Amino acid sequence: MARRRNVPAVSYAVGSTGEDLARGIQEQLRRRIGDDRYAVWFGEAAQISVALPGDSTELAIVSVAVGSGFSHDWLRKTFRADVEAAVDAVCGPQARVEWREGNETIVHGEPVASPRHPPHRRRQNPSPVVSGPTAPTERRHMSPAVPVGRRPVAGLDSFVVGPSNRMAFAAVELAVTRPGEMSPLFLYGPSGVGKTHLLEAFCGQIREQQPGGTTVFLSAEQFTTAFLQSLHGSGLPGFRRSCRQADLLVIDELQFFVGKRATIEEFQQTIDALLRNGRQMVFAADRDLDALGGLGPDLLVRLKGGMQARILPPDENLRRGILAGLAARRGLQIPEAVVDYVAANITRHARELVGAVNRLEAASHMLGLPISLGMAEEALVDLVRSSRRGVRLADIERAVCTAFGIEPGSLQTARRSRHVNQPRMLAMFLARKHTSSALTEIGGYFGRRSHSTVITAQKTVATWLSRRESVQLADAAWDAEEAIRRVEDLLRVG
Repeated sequence: MARRRNVPAVSYAVGSTGEDLARGIQEQLRRRIGDDRYAVWFGEAAQISVALPGDSTELAIVSVAVGSGFSHDWLRKTFRADVEAAVDAVCGPQARVEWREGNETIVHGEPVASPRHPPHRRRQNPSPVVSGPTAPTERRHMSPAVPVGRRPVAGLDSFVVGPSNRMAFAAVELAVTRPGEMSPLFLYGPSGVGKTHLLEAFCGQIREQQPGGTTVFLSAEQFTTAFLQSLHGSGLPGFRRSCRQADLLVIDELQFFVGKRATIEEFQQTIDALLRNGRQMVFAADRDLDALGGLGPDLLVRLKGGMQARILPPDENLRRGILAGLAARRGLQIPEAVVDYVAANITRHARELVGAVNRLEAASHMLGLPISLGMAEEALVDLVRSSRRGVRLADIERAVCTAFGIEPGSLQTARRSRHVNQPRMLAMFLARKHTSSALTEIGGYFGRRSHSTVITAQKTVATWLSRRESVQLADAAWDAEEAIRRVEDLLRVG
């Protein structure tokens, strides 16, 4: 049983809706278990809803919908006392907690419960203190349970396709029509280019086609946390059943696995089990497989046996399409001149475009005026300035280290090993190309080198390009042109 802490109660007035109470329970639970644990296990891993008392029942019913197998049993055993305390604080001791499980579909760890399975009911332990709004004498009409905290998931039809993502979209469409044939499907590209959107849309499409199937969608961090928790407890068989018997396994941010040997071994065995059963797997990472050498050769061979598809930052035409699609879904009237202005000036990644539309909508609502070019220029001035921010030496260092899996800070050391020397020369070349920094400043930043070292690095990389040479960057050989393009993609999205 988890130890209770003294947490101040959140009190709600009579007349609160089920959504108000569910939100209050979530806040109480967050206070009890901490922001980090809540974010991993309840922020996206469960659905809490409240049905209020009425003529058909005297009790408020709080439903906690989690998955079957490992995810259900572990969450219920670990957090049951904390959930019950949060319910007591918000709804009072008269409320009843029902833990639901079923043949679930998990999207980012959010299972949808099946009514075929009986709920687990909480022991009634009345307390003299009533913190919530439901006194025993109150009579209200039963409200439907209202799930809160779930972000709407966009479908494939809302995904705007252009040259930068057409191959990835085509691969997903094929996997939807012929699940298991193109497995594992691996999507890669820098942050903010739409990988997670495409994964969520893929899961939604599969759920529509196979409503009785089991979909597991986790981030690599969630997979790791769940595996380690089960490894140190008694839930390993349940965890493995949940992942290895799924019809669809989707894992985002695969780069998180790098260096985690036990998790990599478990993940590798999971892939083998799913491949034997002809199941579909879809994974995503912020870099391609050649830059994920830390996953180990055995796992990389399995991942390369499927399909790889790259997603690049959106070009200007694609950014226009994304903006138009956002406006249409929200019912906003955004003039073409405003769309052109935003697409031309906010250039790094799609998330910034969503932020721009949010701000335009808020400005229009606040002023009571239709969206205009003048309004956009004033409302988006800081976003445009941020998007236009010049490239710094630190940006180039970070992009090179991220692109090739190099330990941060290595390029600023005095080490001359080939492992860091050639990436350092590449960084110096890109610093000359993308910044106005002086030769001495570049040399000083990258390992206190002289200005002549920077000139030599620039000439060496130019030779690589002219001869189309293969260069050693960290643990892999790269075509020089492809290596530079990879780093510049990361620089574009910041």
